[in-house]
Amino acid sequence: MRRPVVPWGGRGTEAATSDTDATSDTEPTSDTEPPSEWQHGTRNLHVYAAAGAAVLVAIFAAARGAGAWGTDSVGADRFYSILAVLMLLTAAFGATFWWPAGSGGRRRSPSLPSRTPRVRYVETAGRGGTEIAGRRSVFGLLLAMVLCGTFLSLGAAVEVVVGNEGLPLVALLLALVAGVCLVFLLEVALGRIRAGSLVLGPDGIRLRGWFVESYLPWVSVRGLRAVDRGFPEIWIEGHGSAAWARRRTSRVFPFERLPPEPRIEVDSRHLAVDPVQLYRFLEFYVEHPRHRRELGTPAAAERLAEGPPFTVDDE
Repeated sequence: MRRPVVPWGGRGTEAATSDTDATSDTEPTSDTEPPSEWQHGTRNLHVYAAAGAAVLVAIFAAARGAGAWGTDSVGADRFYSILAVLMLLTAAFGATFWWPAGSGGRRRSPSLPSRTPRVRYVETAGRGGTEIAGRRSVFGLLLAMVLCGTFLSLGAAVEVVVGNEGLPLVALLLALVAGVCLVFLLEVALGRIRAGSLVLGPDGIRLRGWFVESYLPWVSVRGLRAVDRGFPEIWIEGHGSAAWARRRTSRVFPFERLPPEPRIEVDSRHLAVDPVQLYRFLEFYVEHPRHRRELGTPAAAERLAEGPPFTVDDE
C-alpha cells in the first residue's frame, strides 16, 4: 500500500518516538511542501546563536593571539591563534550542517540555495548501484575541527609539562583529549569513519553513515516514513522478518545509533540532496518495483536530477 507523504514539521509529521505500526493503513495525503518556517531554518535559531557565539570567541582569541606573528611571540599567542581557527571552524560546521535543505521539487524558494544531488555509479557486492553522495564539505569541516583540536590540546600539554615541574593533572587531561582526536583521525584514515552515502541498487538499499552501515533488500521494505527530529529524516521501514544487515564501522565513537528493529534511518543533513526530493525518489522505487532495474544506470541519475514528480515511463 502506498505510504503517506507528509511535510516535515507540519501537521501529520511523525514524531521520532511514534509507534512504527501506527500508520500502516493510513491513506495517502495530498502532496505538500514543508512549511515556510522549516525552509528558512527558524527552528534552528539556537544553532545559529551558538555559531555566532563561536565567532565572537574566535575574534577574541584572534585579538589575543595577534602577537603570534611577531618576533616576541610566546606560546600563549600561538594557542590563541589555533583557538581562533578552531572556533571559526566550529561556527562554519554548525551553520553548514544545519543549513536548511530547501523545499524539494520544482517550487524551491529562490532566496535559498538548492542542494544539487551528487550521484554516481558504484559497484557493491558485485552489482551496480546508484550512489547519492554524502556532504563532503561538512565532513571536511569536521575533520579540520578535529585536526585543529589535536594541535591545540597536544601543544598545550607539551607547554604545560615544559613550564612546570612534574606532570600536572591538566597536562594529562590535555593529552587525553589529544589522544581521542588522534584515534578519530586514525579511524578516518582506516576508512572506519567516512563521509557516507546512500546506495540504491536493484537488490536493495545500503546506507553508509559516518559511523554505521545498514542494508535492506527491496523485498523486505514495507514502506517509508517522514520523521521530524528537528531536522528531516527518512525512515525506510522493513518487515519484522526482514533480512536486515547492519554494523558499527567504529566501535570507539558510537555517535550514530542503530535502530532496534529493521529500519534504515536516513539523516538528511548527511546527504547532498534535498530531503523531499530524496523522499519522492525512494517512494517511486518502493511503489514501482519494475523500475528498480534502472538503478545503477544513467536513467536513475537523470530521474533524480530532474526532480519530482517522478513519472512512470513503461509500466
